[in-house]
Amino acid sequence: MKGIEDKLSHQFQARKQAQQKDQYQEGYKQEVLEVMQQPSEETQYKQLFKQSLLAQLGISDEKDSSKEAKKEAEAEKVSVEKQLKQETLQEKEQRVAKMKEYEQKHSFDKVYKLKKEALQELKEINLTDSQREKLTKLEKVLDTEKKDHDKQKKKREIRKWIHKIFCTE
Repeated sequence: MKGIEDKLSHQFQARKQAQQKDQYQEGYKQEVLEVMQQPSEETQYKQLFKQSLLAQLGISDEKDSSKEAKKEAEAEKVSVEKQLKQETLQEKEQRVAKMKEYEQKHSFDKVYKLKKEALQELKEINLTDSQREKLTKLEKVLDTEKKDHDKQKKKREIRKWIHKIFCTE
């Protein structure tokens, strides 16, 4: 009798462990799928930066760069501008706050890379000459910031190197 109880107990424990394993695997699979479906921080930052650039260019959305949208926008220009200004004040503050938070968490080089990618993506949409010129100026400002950052970084590295040589001996 004891042998049968042990055998049944063992079978029960084995089934219970298999069920727990299956439940764990399913739960883990769901977590991974949820994480994969959420846009990454990088993607979110790049989208926020693109929105910022579009706002600076006077475009409320990428789709607005089409010819039809431009005609519609001209027809409703006054009311749309007022609406955009109201939205921009609130949304801009949120966008800027989220961008600054991301910039504080990540390296300058990573942020620069994302900004550069966003600029390249915006260059591919239909822009007016003045918008394209403005975008080019913004890109030059970004490149200048990068050069300045690299110079400062190099100076810090040289100072550390000199300090290490002369102060540790």
